[in-house]
Amino acid sequence: MTELGHFALGLGLCLALYGLLAGILAIRNKSQAFAMSGRNALLCVSICVLIAAVSLWGAILSHDFSVRYAFRNSAVDMPHIYLITSFWSALEGSHLLWTLLLTSVASIFLLTLRPANRIYLPALVASASIPLVFMMLLNVWESAPLARQFPIGQFGSGMNALLQNPYMAIHPPTLFTGYCSLLVPFAFGAAALIVGRITQDWLITVRRWTLAGWAVLGVGIFLGGKWAYVELGWAGYWAWDPVENSSFMPWLCATASLHNLLVLDKTRKLPRLTVFLGMLAFALTFLGTFITRSGVISSVHSFAESNIGPAYLTFVVLLLLYTIVLVSLRGQQLVREDAEDGWRISKEAALLFTNFFLLFLLALVLVGTLLPLIVEATRGVRISIQQPFFNAFAPWVAVGLVAILGVGNLMKWRTGRLEDPASTLALPALWSTLLTAALAIRKELDIASIVGFWLVLWTMGVMIMDLVYRLKGLRWNASVLWKFNRPYLGSWLSHIGFLVAIAGFLGAYRGIEATTTLERGSSTSFYGYTLTNTGLKATEGSNYTYVSAQIQATDTHGNESIVEPRRSKYTNNEEWLNEIGVQSTAWHDLYLILSSFDFKSQQATLKMHINPTVKLVWASIVIMAIGAIVGLSHRFRRRIVDINPDGSASDNNFGVSPTEGLLSSLEAAPGRLSRALSVATITLATMVCCLGMSTVALAETPDSKAAVNRLDPRLVEVGKELRCPTCQGLSILDSNSAQSIAMKKEIESQIELGKSKDAILDYFRDRYGVWILREPDSKSGMGLTIWSIPIAGLILGPAVLIFALRRKRRIDVAAEQEIIAEINNYIRSRKQPV
Repeated sequence: MTELGHFALGLGLCLALYGLLAGILAIRNKSQAFAMSGRNALLCVSICVLIAAVSLWGAILSHDFSVRYAFRNSAVDMPHIYLITSFWSALEGSHLLWTLLLTSVASIFLLTLRPANRIYLPALVASASIPLVFMMLLNVWESAPLARQFPIGQFGSGMNALLQNPYMAIHPPTLFTGYCSLLVPFAFGAAALIVGRITQDWLITVRRWTLAGWAVLGVGIFLGGKWAYVELGWAGYWAWDPVENSSFMPWLCATASLHNLLVLDKTRKLPRLTVFLGMLAFALTFLGTFITRSGVISSVHSFAESNIGPAYLTFVVLLLLYTIVLVSLRGQQLVREDAEDGWRISKEAALLFTNFFLLFLLALVLVGTLLPLIVEATRGVRISIQQPFFNAFAPWVAVGLVAILGVGNLMKWRTGRLEDPASTLALPALWSTLLTAALAIRKELDIASIVGFWLVLWTMGVMIMDLVYRLKGLRWNASVLWKFNRPYLGSWLSHIGFLVAIAGFLGAYRGIEATTTLERGSSTSFYGYTLTNTGLKATEGSNYTYVSAQIQATDTHGNESIVEPRRSKYTNNEEWLNEIGVQSTAWHDLYLILSSFDFKSQQATLKMHINPTVKLVWASIVIMAIGAIVGLSHRFRRRIVDINPDGSASDNNFGVSPTEGLLSSLEAAPGRLSRALSVATITLATMVCCLGMSTVALAETPDSKAAVNRLDPRLVEVGKELRCPTCQGLSILDSNSAQSIAMKKEIESQIELGKSKDAILDYFRDRYGVWILREPDSKSGMGLTIWSIPIAGLILGPAVLIFALRRKRRIDVAAEQEIIAEINNYIRSRKQPV
């Protein structure tokens, strides 16, 4: 079976190369025959990869340790579920999984190609073949998953212990599926540039696949965050780790692409930028994988490092060059003569500013991730750009996005007119002011949190008012809204999910709150809970040993539950790992870490956290995914773009008139069911928003009498700015390494001597170098430059964009007046007697 898999991969490479050649010949000769031949070759590639995948799974499940990958990443004592998931636990297997998904996506979109899109087939075959050839080359040479080893191994080395977690079992396939879905916008973007035309069917296909890829990739990112939350023991889920950033960048680019596709659909503007973003999103998936797989950046998430970096870097450069050159040479062909000129204050302008903030964050993440590598390679200086640097800018980007989301949703296309500004803006302002005041009093919020919650609540209220007036325009006929404009409902839900996520981030979700050491039978109070150590328990599994602390948690209402923070050791790893104990309620998580234990005395040392708004973060991705499903469930040809105040449909589609039957549906008086559905829709929307805020309001408040050891605020202030020398991406506060513990003790001793924060940081900077700081040193020229450029971009960017749009508007008006004057002169000349 293994030899069959080897042969299938070699044959697949040959077929992929043939598909690329056939696609190029089809473009050159404008031959549909070559294109169909190339398409059929790519379909066969997917079959070959499937055979290889089955071969690898067979080797793993049958413990065929003559296959090197099976020996290194599985073992005879592993549970069956993790035997299956070990397929993608390391480099070679994850490449094969990615290739399998990539060929499957290519086969699906080529087989389901709309008849109207067949003009793009030659270019689609050629463009889709490029990444397939690269991936097949990797599977045959650089990272062969079915390579043999001699002598044959025994028992197996086992999978990385950190990956034996349910979330990591499904995180990689979900993430790769999102990556692979972005192949379609890439291929269609290249095809549009080669053909020189964008059609309505092109737009429908690209928007569907981009939306699907965006949703699946978002779910994959959140699954990774959930794994970090329950496995790593630092009470957080996002640390701006390089590997986290590598998946976040294509998601940001896909988000911007979705907004651009909407602008293109409505106004026919920005076709080149739309195509470029769609192609760039796919290219960024390979850049992210270069970061993950090459070993150039160490990360707590990097489980498959290798020497494959140069091959990836070469392909990423070629892919970016292909994108940039194609857009530069052929982009002008996509600009339609009937595209609307000029930029006014309107919904499309709001979307343009939305994309500015998204692309600013994308550039910030890209530069912040790669710059340390570039500086070290060119100047031999090690610098750190970690969580504090990104956190300094992300809130401002969020403020811009939330504010534009509120106003932009109300604006009309082209005109920018607001529907009844007094009620749509004033009522949400009243709503947000009252609720924020209640939150501020109950939760003792600081100024930043007050402003943030007010803005989120105001935007939620504006979106509810937008839904109300849209239903009013439809004469309260919610069935018409659901039938003809489901993409609006999907985007509405996705935006609400985004706002819920922002509310979750505002809740200060993490931070080491307290530590305590409990003898058996002893108790402590923490955030309204009484925690009692009822003893330690050891559990033996097939390939692991758990030691868990049995902590009885009793809340203020007398409800009791057992929380089991654990330490785990696997047969292939002598290190004790964290298994977090979480007691979840509707309003918060009680998060316990067993930092150390003494089994003989039954003593347990706990780190304790309360995460009051973390549920909002997990709920947000569910809401966004539901929104994407609602949007994808709609037949785009029946979509209407807008409803006028009189209830008539506007012809705002990409050259498509309103659907037949819509006007008759609007003219008919809505029945009781439709009116009830309208009321239910508005009520449900309001409840979703209120539920999110109630999570913040009802979260437990700290108990000032808690019998726990709280960290010195001065230690926290210094420690959060120093990185763990032996960990990756963690501060010394979050790390349990011996060196971090020693550094914390040194900080405490210097605090006792009365040294200031700057003096302590200077001490560690002199001892370890500037690399020990988690953010660029603003005292150095390089650090000052790194800080100054994004600050200037964030401040000046919107101003420059406004100036450019106004200048473009003046040029368009002047050109229009010149044409009118020329026409008038011609008319006057014709009227003069000969």
